[in-house]
Amino acid sequence: MYYVSNRPPLPESSVIVRKKNLVRQVYQILYESIISLWLKPGQPLREKEICEQLQISRTPVREAFLKLADERLIVILDRSGTYVSRINIEDVRESQFIRESMETATVRYAVRNWNTDLSEKLSLLLEQQKQCVKDDNRLRLYELDDMFHRTIVEFRFSSRIWKIINNAKAQMDRVRILAIPLPRTAAEIVEEHSRIYEALCSGNETQAVDAMSFHLNTVFTSLEQLLEKHHEYFEE
Repeated sequence: MYYVSNRPPLPESSVIVRKKNLVRQVYQILYESIISLWLKPGQPLREKEICEQLQISRTPVREAFLKLADERLIVILDRSGTYVSRINIEDVRESQFIRESMETATVRYAVRNWNTDLSEKLSLLLEQQKQCVKDDNRLRLYELDDMFHRTIVEFRFSSRIWKIINNAKAQMDRVRILAIPLPRTAAEIVEEHSRIYEALCSGNETQAVDAMSFHLNTVFTSLEQLLEKHHEYFEE
């Protein structure tokens, strides 16, 4: 696919703070741009344009490229240039396996150690998600979806564990963003979260784990539609 655009290579909000680690900042900007699909699968990445927009030298950009390539989010080809990687279905399945394994374990812990603080946090997030449904604000719902899961994970573990999950689900997140306009309603997502919450409140470990597994696997229900609608974004 040939990409032509007058817009900048990165979102206009992309800003570098000189006193902080440049490589880490460039990596984060590129990572978020790829996951959010600002940078689309298969799109060329031009080092010079990125350097000019961020007003930095090429070294931190090249180092960030190497890290993203190691995570299979970009492809660096000596002669053809650098591109955002297309979505690999097997990568999505692997990331789902990692996420489900870790998050069902945290749900088990949450059931056994349920308390008022966690209940109130999740209840508030559910109310905010319901408001997103009323406002038809799907991008905000996507953020609150992550916050719901992170709250459960960090009830048991440090933020380091969520970081591992977050990195593992990068490929899956691109599918989630692509699926936002599909008919699957925002209300269904909130309903799935409500089932998880209700199972946690009732102390039913089996129901809580089943509800979490069901919710995490719904990403695959949209894959067939996405493959047909956006076949150019996926690896052959």
